[in-house]
Amino acid sequence: MATWIDGTDFARYALIPEELLPMWEGTEADAVIDEYVSVLRPAGRDVLTLGAEPLPVTWLAEPLVFARWCHADDDTGLLPAVRAAMPADGWEDVVSLQLGGRYVLADAAYEADRIVDSLRSTRRPVEALRVELPPRRYRVQSLTIDPDPETRFMLDRLLPG
Repeated sequence: MATWIDGTDFARYALIPEELLPMWEGTEADAVIDEYVSVLRPAGRDVLTLGAEPLPVTWLAEPLVFARWCHADDDTGLLPAVRAAMPADGWEDVVSLQLGGRYVLADAAYEADRIVDSLRSTRRPVEALRVELPPRRYRVQSLTIDPDPETRFMLDRLLPG
């Protein structure tokens, strides 16, 4: 089972470079609240945002996919469903951005202190996830999958290029 950030009050997650985290105020993504996937550029660094709905989110490092839980009884079939979807038609190009290094995925409205505290804590639910990415230009593509009639996940994958 994956580790999930159990929803967001703001309906927006941000993939924040660790070096920008101390300066994160929680208002940076206000302008893109209605976008499902977008890019911010604070301090000259690309920040990926995911949102428009307060859905739980997880990071799957091996396929380089963010998954948002729309509805499902559990996530036991998530990874096989993601792997089956990778070669599927229907992925939509959304944005292109430069990423690389260590990041933190958290509610975009949280201030730096809350994000740092959540990374140090062992409490549940989880409020932040660490993400490490090789440096390169990435294309973000999105796809919604329905592995069965009672299950739906929104996927956002990172592809080199």
